[in-house]
Amino acid sequence: MDKTFFVVIEGNDPVVITVKDDVNRPNNLDCDSALEKWVTDKYDFKPYDYWEIDTCEKHNI
Repeated sequence: MDKTFFVVIEGNDPVVITVKDDVNRPNNLDCDSALEKWVTDKYDFKPYDYWEIDTCEKHNI
């Protein structure tokens, strides 16, 4: 199952990233670890925070 995250990286606009849950990923990284690796590789270890969108409370207004 893919996971979608709302990611806030210091000094950048927030982004929404979907990570495919792939058991064949090198080092068998889980989705959270794959996201961490992507952010640190792309944004040079800038501080960041993230939330899995499916776990966030949602409202229609």
